[in-house]
Amino acid sequence: MRLLSGDECGLLKEIIPEIGRKKKGPNDIVAPYNAMADVIKEGVYRVDPKESQKRNRGVVDMVWIDEGDGSTESDGGSSSSFSVLRKNGSVDLWTANIDNKKTFGQHTLEYSTPNNIFGGDGSDNPRPLGLGFFHQHSKLCAGDMLGNLVILDLKKDKNKCNVIQTYNAYTANKSNTTISYTPGNLENSQIATCIAFDTANARAAIGGREREVCLVDILTGKQVFKTKNLSPDPQTLLQQPVWPSAIQFLNNDCNIMAVGTAYKQVRLYDVRENTKTRRPTSLTPEGLFEYRLTSLCQINEHEIVIGDTSGNIQSLDIRKMGREAKCKANRDMGRYAGPVGSIRQLKKHPTLPRLAAVGLDRMLRVYDTNKRRQLDCVYLKQRLNCVLFHKNHIWDSTGDTGAISDDDDDDLDVDDGDIDQDDEVRDYVDSDESDNEDDDMKSESKIKDSSKPVVEEEDEDDDSNSGDSGEIEIKSDDDDDDDDDENSEEEESSEKDDEELSEKDYDEETEESEEEETIIITQESKRRRRR
Repeated sequence: MRLLSGDECGLLKEIIPEIGRKKKGPNDIVAPYNAMADVIKEGVYRVDPKESQKRNRGVVDMVWIDEGDGSTESDGGSSSSFSVLRKNGSVDLWTANIDNKKTFGQHTLEYSTPNNIFGGDGSDNPRPLGLGFFHQHSKLCAGDMLGNLVILDLKKDKNKCNVIQTYNAYTANKSNTTISYTPGNLENSQIATCIAFDTANARAAIGGREREVCLVDILTGKQVFKTKNLSPDPQTLLQQPVWPSAIQFLNNDCNIMAVGTAYKQVRLYDVRENTKTRRPTSLTPEGLFEYRLTSLCQINEHEIVIGDTSGNIQSLDIRKMGREAKCKANRDMGRYAGPVGSIRQLKKHPTLPRLAAVGLDRMLRVYDTNKRRQLDCVYLKQRLNCVLFHKNHIWDSTGDTGAISDDDDDDLDVDDGDIDQDDEVRDYVDSDESDNEDDDMKSESKIKDSSKPVVEEEDEDDDSNSGDSGEIEIKSDDDDDDDDDENSEEEESSEKDDEELSEKDYDEETEESEEEETIIITQESKRRRRR
């Protein structure tokens, strides 16, 4: 498993978590099922060791241009290339020769735009938002917080990118090219806050504060779709607030668009060309999320993962979403534990069930999407903005089980018997009773042990006497009758003694009761006289 990360200081790093994992010994303690992975610092390599740390060259977004799969070279290696969008508006093109072994690749900077692709050289320029690559057209598209979309062509030279067209999402299909700002004492020039790219249909989606999401065709620059807000509140007649903060196209056809808002809500839109509605088809109720949503990622057909500013990563089943905003929130959602800072980006591995998360806690975390367990946690020193997964057809999922492997679950099973067998149920015994029972058992064992040798000695004496005399005693029937008579007489005498004792006890009890009655009578008579 190979990853690339970009941070706010402009550093690019390649991470191979398998190199930093601690090897387990035969005497190591088995980790619990929900144990967190150890934080590791090994397995990290800087792509450009000569790159100095500058915040104005911070990495905003990264995208693959040509992701090798190991089939291009005879030695099992591959040639990959990716593009990087930086905070100052420059775009870098990198190539890498990567082997299908657990070794770091050799990266080379092929080209970097000399100036800001959005225009302007001042420090007050709008901040870039994201970068996307359209394979069918061999074009890059970058967007900034003013809604500008810049198209770069890679057809002529893959190692060089040139700006060929610039559009604006908010002035498309309008004769007036001026952009209206949010009213107030200070102009809010940062009107766009999120961007996403539909690579299947060559569209870019962009939205911001008090701005609905607009879909722009990157080939023509025309606005092909614009979302519509919910209807006003029937009680207050106030419009619902709008602030998209994360956008994600779902499925391969990208006909459904998920939008996360700063008002802690997820909305789904049908963005097909022949659609008849622009309002949300389904949305999450109020109160389901507690913080502003910052990132969305689809992990399977019916499930998306959501990250927020508090570090929470939660999975949401889109089939359970309703059509009403004010209803009872169903909090039956899975959670990925671990992050403690704002989530900046979530990425799913293209072939393996793995999810990568980066954010302001400076940690790169890798999760198993089937069990929502954290497999790796790598400390990268700087606050992270973006991450990329590399394809890996050689390292299969069996060899990439993480710091907590599936084999550990088998080690936790104490009883390997049949599943259908009945469990052994024991009654609860108090500690005092158990101690008394133990003492009784010990005393009984002592008695048995002391009685055994006596019996053996008697038997030995009998045997010795019989051996000395050399004669065998034979009892007759008359002797047996005499013994029975004696036993019966003894039993009768014991019964008579018991009867006499019981009569005496009864007499004593009656006398005591009579005395008590007389005392009570005397006390009552004295009380009457006093009155």
